[in-house]
Formats: sequence, structure tokens, C-alpha cells
Amino acid sequence: MANPHDFEDDQAWFELWNGQRALWLQHQLDDDRADSNLPYWHHLHEAVDIADVRRAATLLVDRHQALRLSFRDTPDGPRQRVLPDFQPDVPLVDLTGAANPSAELNRRIRTENATPFEELATPPVRIKVFKLACDHHCLYVNMHHIVTDGTSMGIFMRELLLCLEAFAAGAEPELPPLPTTYGAFVRGRREWLASDRSKAVEAYWLDQLAAPLPRLRIGDYDAPAEEVVNETLEFGVEADTASGLAALARKLRVTPHILLLSAYAVALRGISANDDIVICVPFSGRDTKELDGMFGCFINPLSVRVRMSGGDRFEEVVRRTRAVSIGAYANSRYPFMSLLEKLDAASRPGRNPVFSTSFQFTDFLPPARQTSQLDLCLFGKPDGDRLALRLNYNTRRLAKVEAEEVRSAFLAVLGTVVDDAAVSLDALAEPLAQARRAARTAPAGRRRLGALRASRPGTPSA
Repeated sequence: MANPHDFEDDQAWFELWNGQRALWLQHQLDDDRADSNLPYWHHLHEAVDIADVRRAATLLVDRHQALRLSFRDTPDGPRQRVLPDFQPDVPLVDLTGAANPSAELNRRIRTENATPFEELATPPVRIKVFKLACDHHCLYVNMHHIVTDGTSMGIFMRELLLCLEAFAAGAEPELPPLPTTYGAFVRGRREWLASDRSKAVEAYWLDQLAAPLPRLRIGDYDAPAEEVVNETLEFGVEADTASGLAALARKLRVTPHILLLSAYAVALRGISANDDIVICVPFSGRDTKELDGMFGCFINPLSVRVRMSGGDRFEEVVRRTRAVSIGAYANSRYPFMSLLEKLDAASRPGRNPVFSTSFQFTDFLPPARQTSQLDLCLFGKPDGDRLALRLNYNTRRLAKVEAEEVRSAFLAVLGTVVDDAAVSLDALAEPLAQARRAARTAPAGRRRLGALRASRPGTPSA
């Protein structure tokens, strides 16, 4: 394996891009936490040749530059380099002797997920194969977010399985050639950011996020930020409501994502009593066709700012959210980390100065209890004829009962608008209040931990 320190004077070191910078800083401040791990695993109910897995992993590491990235600090800031070669270690872990192989696998995966990458000079990539029976294996992959994102993890597993299928058939895998490299992507975006072409995009975001930026008044906003402990609530939308929402999305000519994002903004308004809500919508960052099959850390958080009033009808909020989202996607190339440097936004330790909640509706849910620095993250995906949803919340700022109120308010909005998309936000206030009251499980007379900010008079809105 190549030693990254052999290249101290090599000019191939280049700057980090966008989210990589924050991930590097987080790692430098606290390298004992696994916040930035992105684990992914897949069960195969068949025999697996470990030699084929190792061969496939080596092929993919050679194919994708981001899997060979090495990082270092310099007087000019952090830099990254693509190692000319890197041989990943792929151990086979035999669990067939365990009393309960499935339970032992779950225990091992929890441990792996919580094990941080101690340093980033060596590519932060872990691959293991767990054997539960002769015809049952689990392919486990864990990488640091600084080299990957959710889309990339899916690309890696898909290509790994294609390689294994080809090797098992005695053939070579047919993977499409990559039109560019990760290093070329970063250098190209750096050049774009320094050019005049980026100025109009920058101006768009500075206008969209002009001060004062709203504060999402949910939970204990002033709780200490040093520690993040995430928990999740799993819930869903049943088939009849999901069918009604799909019909409503078609009627309003929006995607399910836009419809659900609008409902989430309305629910947050009902809880926080704030007419101005900013929600983070993670964007894959793959804004050209040549990046579709690329592996790397491309993700760029987009800010969707929805302004509402009590007299607005829900369908009006949907149209407004659609317009703002289209603008955000059209200007998605500007890196969020560079935008933060331009914004007149008061920063608080442990706080994102622009948003404290995110929403994502895609074809998959991220791993349960995936760590996030945001207070609330709502994820959703289609699940047959229903919708599967997951609310990730920071327990240092929100109690479970508060997260349950958010869930209940969101479901109440969906249940109401599916029957009447013209309902006003003022008319939604009572259904939301009833849903929140029904969700409260704290004993009567006891103050709940981190009582909702909306119930604390005098809290400033920004």
C-alpha cells in the first residue's frame, strides 16, 4: 500500500471542496466520534467467494479516485491527494459459530458504525464480509463522509454486486467508463467559483438568505452544543392517505417531494409560530450528466426558505415552495460552505446559522440513528402503497415528546390537506393543536424537558 507521507512535496495535493472542509474541521476538533461515518450493508443469501470480493473492491478503488484520497493539514489549510494505488483490507468475519448469528451481526454492525476513523492520511474506507451461513453473507462498507455521500454509497454497492456477479460467471464486469475524475471535478469547480460566472449565483443566494434569518423556535434552542445525541422516530403514512397525497400532487402538478416539504413547513410553522421557515434540502451535487456515476463527496445542502401567513391556503404554500425549490436547484452549483462566508448570519457554537432542520424524500432511508448536527431531520421514501418516514432528532435539544409532537403535527397536516388543499393555515391551527395534545405523554403538571419555544414568551425570532 502506498504511504501518503511519501508525497509531501508533490504538487498533486489540492484544496478540499465544499462540505469536505467542514468535515475536516470536525475531525480535527474531535476524532473520537463517528458522526461522519456513512455505513452501508447488503445481505446476500448465497455462497460468496471472499477472493472475488477482494478483487472487486480493488477494482472499484482503482476505478474511483475518491476511494484513494489522502488528507493532510498545511500552512495554507487542509489539502487532499489521490494516491496512485491503495489496497483495501477486506476481512472475512465468520459468525457461523455464534449462538445467534443474526444477533451477533447486529451487535458487530453497531460497533462498526460507532467506530471512528482515527486519521485521514490513509483513505478512510472499511470493507468487511460477515458470514452467517454457507448461503448467507452480509457485505458491510463504512466510509468517512469526507470521501463519499449517500448516492456514492449506493453506486459503490451496486458496482460491487455487478463485479461479484461477473466474477461468479467467469467474466469481467462491464462498467461504463467514467468521463471525468474526482480531482478534475474539484479543480474545475474551484475555477468556476473564482470566475465571474459564479457571481450571479452568489447574488441569488445572498438575496434568498438576506438577514434577518429566522430561528426555528422548537425545543431548547440554548441547550449546550458540545454533544449531539440523536434518536429516531419511525412512522408512516398509510395507503389510503398516501394514495390521496399522490393524487393531490398530480392535481397541483408538483412532485411528492414538494408536496411533503410544503406540509413539513406548515407543520413547523404551526409549532414554532414563525411565518418564516428555512429548511435544508440535501442535494446530490451531481448537476451534470458526467457526474451521475461518479463516486465522491458531492452533496451540497440547499436552503429552501418558505414565507407564509395565516391567510394562505395550503395549495398556495405548495406553489410557493415549488417556485423556491426550482430556484434553489437552478442555483445549486454554488457551494454552501463558501456561501456561509458571505452571509451576514450570526453563528452560534454547534449551530448552523441558516437552518436547524432538513427534509429529504428519496428512494431510500439513511441508516437509523445517523448522526446529524441539526435538531430535526425528516426522511421519507415510498414503501409499497404507503410512505415510510423517519424523524431524526437531537435529544440534547428536544425531548422525545417534542419529537412526537412534530410527527403528529406533520401527519395532521397531511390528513387534512388530502381532503381540502384549499384549507387556510389559520384553519389548520386547531387540527395541529389537537394532534400535538394527543401526542403529549408527559405526566400532567410536570414541565416537559425542553418545552417548545413557542410556549416561552419573549423569545426573539432571530
